[in-house]
Amino acid sequence: MHHLALFQLSSIRLKVQNMQKYDNFNLLALRDHLRKLKNRLESCRHYDKTQLDQCSNVFLSNISSPVVTQLNPYGTTYPFGAWGKESRHGSPELYWVQSLQSGNTYGITLRTYSSFEDFVMSRNHKDIPVTPSYTTTYSIQGPGTVLYNESLYYNCYKSPNVCKYDLKTNTIQHIALPDAGHDNKFPYCYYSCYGTTDIDLSVDETGLWDIYATEENYGNIVISKQNSSTLAMVQTWKLFKKSVTNVFMVCGVLYATRYLSPKLEGVFYVFDTVTGHDTNNLSVPFEKISTDIQNLHYNPTDHRLYLLNYANAYELTF
Repeated sequence: MHHLALFQLSSIRLKVQNMQKYDNFNLLALRDHLRKLKNRLESCRHYDKTQLDQCSNVFLSNISSPVVTQLNPYGTTYPFGAWGKESRHGSPELYWVQSLQSGNTYGITLRTYSSFEDFVMSRNHKDIPVTPSYTTTYSIQGPGTVLYNESLYYNCYKSPNVCKYDLKTNTIQHIALPDAGHDNKFPYCYYSCYGTTDIDLSVDETGLWDIYATEENYGNIVISKQNSSTLAMVQTWKLFKKSVTNVFMVCGVLYATRYLSPKLEGVFYVFDTVTGHDTNNLSVPFEKISTDIQNLHYNPTDHRLYLLNYANAYELTF
């Protein structure tokens, strides 16, 4: 009788544990579903209809051979940094190069060109001193830089902060990304890691994005929509991160790349911030001049992908 009671008690405990596991699973599933619904509502609230009208409902299908291949205007002396084109419709056309000149890690100068022809010919440039020293609070760290609405956005020196340097007023604002890893804590990696790529800035049709990782999210990618004027966080998503070499945003969709060969990279993963859906079945290869990728970002004004690997630009097909 005693043994029977013990057996029944053990059975009941097992059933309770199973129920708890089942209920926890349902609870987690419900929370995930609610989180996705909340993100969809927030996306509808913050994405302007005219912005979304520029976007298709299909994922990236092809990346062309480089349509622009230009040697870094600094030559081979400073090969690390970022480059691109002003990312906001209506802003003055401006091509820019931001070189990391101290240990391939820190920068203080933004070089700009008022036309594509000047950039290609490496002439008539303007050097803008962002900070007076490589080791000041607001100096530039890493290659995750982007130029948007006549302001330079970048990771501030040795901190989890995003800095905004206004080209019109020569003033700097900053804001901390909560718990963001920095100083090579969570850089992009594949076979090897890409130095000081912990915090990456991106722009698409919907505005400015921060892409980083936190301990709370186990080093996986966190993407946050940011108000480009106030730098306030508008919305945040957390998603699984495989080993990636870089990411970029198009129409609210995150695309992740990985190393295929010394001369070839490939987009393999997408995450849609509007629907919450993702897939790692994408296969879109593209050429690169050398092995390492420094900076990779999409520009919504010309729908090109800009890569600092020399200085390449690509046409995208959806």
